[in-house]
Amino acid sequence: MSESQRYHIVEKIAAGGMAEVYRGESAGIEGFRKKVAIKRVLPKLSANRDFINMFLDEARLGAYLSHSRCVQVFDIGQGGGAHFIVMEFVDGADLKEVLEYLAGRQERMAVEVACRIALDVCEGLSYAHNAKDHSGRPLDIVHRDISPHNVLMTRFGEVKLVDFGLAKASSHLTSEDEDIVKGKFGYLAPEVTRGEKTDRRVDIFAAGILLWEMLTGRRLFLGASDVETFKLVRDAVIPDPRQFRPDIPEDVIAVLGRALAGSPAQRYPVADDMARDLSVLLTRLPPANYLDIGKLVAGAADQRVSRKKPEAGDASGMGDLIIDARRDFSASPGSVMTQEPSRLGTPGIEAKSGGFEDPSAWGLDALFDEAASQPAAAAPAPAPAPAPAPAPAAVPAAPAVQPAAAPPQPPPRRAPPPPPRQRMAQAPAEEKKEGPFWRRWFGG
Repeated sequence: MSESQRYHIVEKIAAGGMAEVYRGESAGIEGFRKKVAIKRVLPKLSANRDFINMFLDEARLGAYLSHSRCVQVFDIGQGGGAHFIVMEFVDGADLKEVLEYLAGRQERMAVEVACRIALDVCEGLSYAHNAKDHSGRPLDIVHRDISPHNVLMTRFGEVKLVDFGLAKASSHLTSEDEDIVKGKFGYLAPEVTRGEKTDRRVDIFAAGILLWEMLTGRRLFLGASDVETFKLVRDAVIPDPRQFRPDIPEDVIAVLGRALAGSPAQRYPVADDMARDLSVLLTRLPPANYLDIGKLVAGAADQRVSRKKPEAGDASGMGDLIIDARRDFSASPGSVMTQEPSRLGTPGIEAKSGGFEDPSAWGLDALFDEAASQPAAAAPAPAPAPAPAPAPAAVPAAPAVQPAAAPPQPPPRRAPPPPPRQRMAQAPAEEKKEGPFWRRWFGG
């Protein structure tokens, strides 16, 4: 594999209305390999320039998120006629698969496990809602698509949120692509259906839907069509989950009532508040930890593997994909990412070219001068250069006997330099003749 082919496709994991997901490997020197997930936008959407630009902007947004409850974004690029995102590979299953696994076994998720998963979802939302850019400005992130498909869980019980911002990118799809968002309406908040201004509380409402569905094992908002589902969300009539499961404690009902309030003003204002209430009620329930979650995930994942039929050419059209992914969140001349300016949909992010910062202004010359002077003080003085030979005489004279030369005297020891901080304070304002430290350090 050449250096430009950094990613190798292993198998297709899943396919949806917007993208296909592959399990791949990131290759490096000396046999280095790392599992990654590669999400490729379907080729039919690559012609939609507005969608692609928003997709790329929101993929760059993912680079700011670094938290155990959020799937990491490593790279973006273009290959095989489509754009792709390289993400952290999550070995496990999503919440949708876990709920289907339990339904197939006619089982329900334990109350304490459902609350623990909801708590982890709130933790991820809290981090994303309060994330800042490299300048410390709030990113004002709203996920907009907290659904079972976007809650990933590992075999070790870790819960991670994925696809931040992709729901916003889907708003640029045309009517010809309406099937892409099919089934998403059941996790909207009522204010979205009314066309009102939305904020992070739409994610809290969706987290409440997830908790309700984990406890009951059934969908909260599901009509005969997307239109009917849309109307159910708009009306926001929440059935008491105890009519489907009488053993739900009153404390859990209280959390659901506030998370699923139809009016945003009556809802939890921030995810931290919902997480705090879940933490308190978990102390009154039987213990639940990552082992309990991991057991469910392992069962769902193993069932998916056993049912999966080998597909010939899983990676058709991808090949070794990827073909030139050395973009690292930038772009080569002529690509879609450079043909149009970045239009990040989240306030607080600006696409900057990144000017050169002069390291000589960091004030570290004294430290490097001291390091360079130490070996010089202990080194012996170099031998003097030999004098040029005199012109030969016409008649060579007999060599005279010279007394033995005295041994060379060692060079005088230099006084030790002052401490670095003192030298930095006494350093002259003008630049040294030999140049700033960073040029000498790197051989410039």
